[in-house]
Amino acid sequence: MISSDQLLKEMEQQVRLAKQAENEQTRREAVYAVRALCNVLLSDNAPAVSTPAMAIHAASFGGAPSTPKMISTLQEQPLREEDANGESLFDF
Repeated sequence: MISSDQLLKEMEQQVRLAKQAENEQTRREAVYAVRALCNVLLSDNAPAVSTPAMAIHAASFGGAPSTPKMISTLQEQPLREEDANGESLFDF
């Protein structure tokens, strides 16, 4: 498990990167990383701590620039309408 001190140090590093950024994209990426680290620090569930922090930490070491993405796991049921024939887009 990642300690809160490690998360805070990573936040400080990302804030420094944001301040030193020469373009808006780099600055936004660093700010998104800080946001994600804040969410990790404030979250209650332990398994969520290691995955986002490791991904952000790996990105800060020169990996492909990317922004943290939140993945929603909603269980949506397909829309059922009276006049529909089936689940395919091509069933009329």
